[in-house]
Amino acid sequence: MQRDRRANAESLLHDVGWALEHGYPPRELIPMLEKLVGHAPTGSDAALFGMRELSKLLVEKKPWRAARLAREVLAHVDDAELWRTLGVALSMLGHYRAAARAYRSALAHDPRCPIATHNLGHLLDVGLGRPERGLHYLSIALRAAPDDVEIRASHAHALCRLGRRAEAPGLPRGAPPRRPRRGARPGRTLDESVRLSAGRPDQRKRRPGPLRQAKCSLSGGPCSPAPSAAPACS
Repeated sequence: MQRDRRANAESLLHDVGWALEHGYPPRELIPMLEKLVGHAPTGSDAALFGMRELSKLLVEKKPWRAARLAREVLAHVDDAELWRTLGVALSMLGHYRAAARAYRSALAHDPRCPIATHNLGHLLDVGLGRPERGLHYLSIALRAAPDDVEIRASHAHALCRLGRRAEAPGLPRGAPPRRPRRGARPGRTLDESVRLSAGRPDQRKRRPGPLRQAKCSLSGGPCSPAPSAAPACS
């Protein structure tokens, strides 16, 4: 019985790998991953891989489950990308301090990763009301990815909140930036390079721009931001 289960999990793992390689959409990948997790022995590499990929795919619509899956895998594997996924999930759930700790754990692997430094800086700026500290991380992200539009926008936003608008390039003159209220909920995510628009709510319901993920190796190798477009500090 156990041998048959392992063989079935290996077959499912092969199918999932093929589907990932050929760019299957989440609606097809998620059932395959659920089946893999259900059949693979608990704690096995196949089970951990399935939970890891599920966490990344579910973080946008089911952040609570994504966070639970990420924590379970992180109990076995210290994975930089999964720490970032956990940070996104916790941010969406409103657990900003825990999210900041998750991003710092990701940065322990790569202190200059533009994804983690951007997310942490933006979270400190908008979610925790600490734009001066957020600017530190956003500046690191900007140096690592100076052409990334979203990072430049978040950097400009922190400068605006600190009264340093003149240092924020590309902002229209005479247009005062909107200032998100302290503790404003972080916006939606950029999941595996697919932008999910957060819309443009009014000032009272303003949410920070999308928090971001990148596809990186399981060992937590170098990451790079996905192409994106975002408004400047508005």
